[in-house]
Amino acid sequence: MRTPNNPFLLSGYHSPAYFCDREKELEWLLDQFRNERNAVVYAYRRIGKTALIKHFFYHLEKKKTRTVFVDLLGTASLEEANKKIASAVIGKFGNFKEGIGKKMLALIGSVGAKISVDPTTGSPEVSFGLMKELDINKSMEALGNFLKTLKRPVIIGIDEFQQIANYSNQNSEAIFRSWTQEFPMIRFVFSGSHRHLMQAMFTDQKRPFYSSAQLLSLEPLDPEIYSNFIRSFFKKAGKDVSGDSLYDIFSWCRMQTYYIQLLCNKLYGNQNDVTDQSLIAIKKDIIQQETPVFSTYQQLFTAFQWKLLKAIASEEEIQSPNAQEFVTKYQLGATSSVSTALKTLVNKEFIIFEKDHYRIHDTLFMRWLQQV
Repeated sequence: MRTPNNPFLLSGYHSPAYFCDREKELEWLLDQFRNERNAVVYAYRRIGKTALIKHFFYHLEKKKTRTVFVDLLGTASLEEANKKIASAVIGKFGNFKEGIGKKMLALIGSVGAKISVDPTTGSPEVSFGLMKELDINKSMEALGNFLKTLKRPVIIGIDEFQQIANYSNQNSEAIFRSWTQEFPMIRFVFSGSHRHLMQAMFTDQKRPFYSSAQLLSLEPLDPEIYSNFIRSFFKKAGKDVSGDSLYDIFSWCRMQTYYIQLLCNKLYGNQNDVTDQSLIAIKKDIIQQETPVFSTYQQLFTAFQWKLLKAIASEEEIQSPNAQEFVTKYQLGATSSVSTALKTLVNKEFIIFEKDHYRIHDTLFMRWLQQV
């Protein structure tokens, strides 16, 4: 495996050498797997839950466990979810170079898939036709039957699992729950970035997944451990990053792992040590790169909602957006209007409520708003 040119990875997973800490979380996940329990990992975006699951899978693969990872982000129906899972299973276990075995051929037929060859690359492609709900149930059953015939343990990781709660199929959660029950020797780890929805799916007595898995809330990395991790790579490269610079980075990024990695990635790419000037320049560069995206967000909101977003961005976090002091300071008018706008922004996940205060979810978006 090729060694990364820059140790601060922004996507994918390489190896434990480029993954910071999470030792307690990893041991927790391993314990769930060893004892035949399904697991749930939930955290707001940019904290590193996907990387943690892939780190977990890396260790399982070393012990001969077969892992399948599926990301449901962007799916809007049970049919789309089924296709993603089927594609992941076929891609994982279909040995296209040496010929497809009878079991895989039978699975491909059962899930309504077709194998074709890309005329440009010569690589095999999996495509699906339209499916009815009955076909989806048969497809999921076929996937389970195929996986249970494998000689090694199997675990399926389903990322952004909260998407199924928004499908038009009213019984999507029940269908998925029945699937996991039908194949008890296949383990599952569900993850999601909508904390409250993920909690509700697995703790609400009225919902199909109630009490069916163990839950782990993923928190930001420990600053001291993360500091040592970052400084070790800079030191190996003959560069220096001071404790003050790291404190600045952590504070500016509010401990959102992705943005810390992004800042460090760009700083590491410079030829010189990290200075106040280079850090300021990198921050400015990162914000400017996202300006075309963030500037389109305004079209998603009313003028008042946008005004409230900017007000909360200015404060960074606020306990009581309806408080008269805050309303007066930003000329927000009636508190009832603030409440209505706040509810919309929370529902759209641009604002989150955490530890007794409201804040903008995306740190970089917040930093951009502070400048416009």
